[in-house]
Amino acid sequence: MELQLFGINHKTTKLSERELFIINESNEEEFKNFISTTFNGQIESFFALSTCNRTEIYFYAQELMSETVMKKTAEFLGCSQSIIQDSYKLDGIKALEHMCCVASGLDSQVLGEQEIFGQFKKAVQSFVDLQVVHGTFQQIIDEAISIAKAARAETSIGVNPLSVSGLALKIVKEIFEEPQQQQVTVVGAGQMAIGVLEHFYSNGIQKIHAINRTNKTLNISESLQLHTSNLSQLATAIITTDILVASISTPLPIIGKGLIENAFRQRKNKPMLLIDLGVPRNIEDQVRDIENAYLFSIEDMEKVTQENLGERTSEAKKAHTLIVKKAALVASKISIKNIRSKAYLALTSIAKSLSDESIERISQSQDPLQEVQQIHQLSDDQLQCLSTQTPHAILSMIKEIRSAK
Repeated sequence: MELQLFGINHKTTKLSERELFIINESNEEEFKNFISTTFNGQIESFFALSTCNRTEIYFYAQELMSETVMKKTAEFLGCSQSIIQDSYKLDGIKALEHMCCVASGLDSQVLGEQEIFGQFKKAVQSFVDLQVVHGTFQQIIDEAISIAKAARAETSIGVNPLSVSGLALKIVKEIFEEPQQQQVTVVGAGQMAIGVLEHFYSNGIQKIHAINRTNKTLNISESLQLHTSNLSQLATAIITTDILVASISTPLPIIGKGLIENAFRQRKNKPMLLIDLGVPRNIEDQVRDIENAYLFSIEDMEKVTQENLGERTSEAKKAHTLIVKKAALVASKISIKNIRSKAYLALTSIAKSLSDESIERISQSQDPLQEVQQIHQLSDDQLQCLSTQTPHAILSMIKEIRSAK
């Protein structure tokens, strides 16, 4: 068994293709059943991470399975073969390094952004709740989270970072001379939407209205608590909206060209900025054709200049070096643990066929492995497993086996 992953991201695949390759709360249960049925125990543990910039599937399974799992997953999601061609696949320590880079923000579209860390942990928790994350895989994830924290704490990759919500604010300031005077409507109540609300409010933009599928109370700050309106009120709210931010989970756009055109007729063509943070997209791309409608998607944000990028790039090299060193230590620790587990399993199966007297002889021997060979015919695999252990380790395992008997 080894750690493996495959995925696509903003570096490899266009938004129009990324939005088709999504694993989120809408299909996580179905994805779990698909993996369990299709691979029938070959995959021990797994989880999927889908954000606005990437979808990656991490799993602990028999070696060299990533290609097969990728193809089957593309079929499960109904994606074209181009997705497979754009994908990347990693295993072993390279997969662990990548996991750490993703969780720390080193692999993000906005270098050093903080939101990915929370998204990573949330994705893991979703699959923990589905009871498909456990054992060694859980240990690997815990170590990756710890390394990601260290990378951020021990370097300055997060110095004045422009998160996605920060980029949204930057665009607002470029479009409007007085952002504080504009009416904002945020569609969605998830982590991304709340991040935008917090960022806007802390920067003096206070004319904020929130809309969501279900009514929620959003605690934005100590001085701001928002009660969301129902999605059915969106058409009315858009009429008086100057800045529309959409970040809601939906398989198809919920804001169409016709809806915006109708709003413009009633607002006398007053300019409107639309920021679509959804993947899949929340706003139809045809909205760009409307005069005075300024639409920015996640893909457009790649073109926005990143402040302090030079400083964070320098720190990113330090963070990557730290990740490589710490990941190597974790990989070594897990490898040693796995080797011991195999040896323990081999010794346990042997011990079941031995008498108490034989086990006692082995326990008292200076060379327990030689004694085991004299008493029991070892297979090549058993001999290979036990040969990795010191005499002291073998004796310790025998004592464990005897006490558990």
